[in-house]
Amino acid sequence: MKYLASFALAFALGFSPLHAQEETGETPPTGAAPSFKGKPIDQMTADEVLKLVRYSYTLHNRDFTGLLRMGLAKKVPFLMSLKPESIRFIFDNPAQVILLDTRNQKFALYEGVGGKELQGVNPAKYSQQIRGTDVTYDDLSMRFLYWPNAKIVGHDKLMQRDCWIVRVLSPKGDPGAYATVDVWIDKGSGGMIKMIGFNNQGRPIRRFEVLHGKKFGDIWMVDEMRIETISPAAGGQVNSSTRMQIKTAVE
Repeated sequence: MKYLASFALAFALGFSPLHAQEETGETPPTGAAPSFKGKPIDQMTADEVLKLVRYSYTLHNRDFTGLLRMGLAKKVPFLMSLKPESIRFIFDNPAQVILLDTRNQKFALYEGVGGKELQGVNPAKYSQQIRGTDVTYDDLSMRFLYWPNAKIVGHDKLMQRDCWIVRVLSPKGDPGAYATVDVWIDKGSGGMIKMIGFNNQGRPIRRFEVLHGKKFGDIWMVDEMRIETISPAAGGQVNSSTRMQIKTAVE
């Protein structure tokens, strides 16, 4: 049995090698596994933990239908395609494809609109919202998982799971909206449970939280997340909220 234990936005949706070993005793696929494969998670550095999460994206070849929902009125359907070398989000009306190339543990984001050939996403678009929802190009790609010099800054318990809080700082000159990102990572699985993005003034501006998981065939995965846009003013009021839902596996 295999598990998808990280963000859907995943959105960092990904197979969790550690969780599979912990719960089932299975040996995860070897392939191009990180050099620290087999190292106990409680002995990993923050950079190694993020590398494990990135590696988890590459271990499946499945498609899923999903929905971005704001309130009762706005519903944006999509198809999410997980491949060993990429994560692809496909929208209609108008046609739009957003692809994260995950080969070689590197970040590369592409987009094609109206059936046109995929082109690299202009960095100026990273903080733009997609389809009028709270989800941005930054959020869909989870670029922050590739930022260097991560640090474990605390411990927490969410959804009855013990978590590290891993902090990453944006590289100098990065064009995105996030200066700092805190990520809650389940110690038992290596999966992401929560993320908060902060602006240059240290104020939170975006928050993701896993709400629910579901079994699709032989795979456990996140099937609902909440993505909130937060006012950077004192008090951190939630300006808007989007639910990302994974509906069905495409056979």
